[in-house]
Amino acid sequence: MIDESDHPGDPGDPQAGNEPLDRLLPGAHHLDADDRSLLLEAFARLVHPTALVVAAYLFVVGLHHPGGGFAAGLVVGLGLLLRRVAGGPRDLGAAARANPGILLGAGLALAAGYGIAGIVLSGDLLHGTVLHLDLPLLPPHELPTSMVFEIGILLITVGVVLDILRTLGAEDDR
Repeated sequence: MIDESDHPGDPGDPQAGNEPLDRLLPGAHHLDADDRSLLLEAFARLVHPTALVVAAYLFVVGLHHPGGGFAAGLVVGLGLLLRRVAGGPRDLGAAARANPGILLGAGLALAAGYGIAGIVLSGDLLHGTVLHLDLPLLPPHELPTSMVFEIGILLITVGVVLDILRTLGAEDDR
């Protein structure tokens, strides 16, 4: 077991003198100083939230155009890959606390449930409809029911990428 209080780069160590560096990526201070790159950590700190916003945009746009859950999941996965490369496995754990198995299971359940619901309700696999929403103070919106399927695909994609990132190189990080 690693005693974190003896690590020279601990955030709470006032003599370390590198507290701002430790705040870039929460798990990066567990890496050796020779393996760390301040530029890469700062880049990851800036790009990861941006990747999440782009993924949300791709998901919403994909409801009516090409894109959607798979493209958004890949962008989220690229953001997680950048966090893994810049901050190591502990920073990946801090960035994505979800269990990949749970993400995969939930995604498969949503995608399969949507397909089964289409068969039961209309007789066609993956049959969907568009809901028209009239919200107060907002213009009328259309919400396709295929969003449930796209959320399932997003969860599956993120789960697979997260599982690969946690599995590959796990022996090197011990």
